[in-house]
Amino acid sequence: MKYIKLFIFSAVVLLLAITGVTLLLPSHVRVSRAVNLYAGNDSVLNQVKDLAQWKNWYPGFDTLELKDAVVANGRVISASVKNVQLWVINSSDSLVTVQMKKGEQPVRNSWKLIRYAHSDSLTLQNYMEFDFKWYPWERFSGLLLDGSYGRIMEQGLRQLKEQAHK
Repeated sequence: MKYIKLFIFSAVVLLLAITGVTLLLPSHVRVSRAVNLYAGNDSVLNQVKDLAQWKNWYPGFDTLELKDAVVANGRVISASVKNVQLWVINSSDSLVTVQMKKGEQPVRNSWKLIRYAHSDSLTLQNYMEFDFKWYPWERFSGLLLDGSYGRIMEQGLRQLKEQAHK
């Protein structure tokens, strides 16, 4: 009986310690990558604004089919792909934000075109924003996002750059 009480007390203290540590981890994580383009390629965001064009550059979308597509101004602005809902929630000449939702928490995926005065280059920045609840497993998973999504983002930016140079 003495060992059972010690085990239960130790498990509770360990769970409280893990929860306390995870509360120190951020609840909002942003993974970001960027690529430089020539100044004449500012139309690269047109590839991003139209979800139907993602098959040309977004890693893995070349074999997927868009379902329940909503078209506005000749562009697909909302669709479903493999149980993931996609919505273009912001679209301007320098920023496109697509909300991706599978399950409860949405993820915002944004592309920002940064222009430099007196320069012949542009920077295209892609960043994904994740929000987490206080649950320890969610907060710990935030530590792994850069490794898992970073490579996909780099590949997508590289393919967008190639599309812009055609």
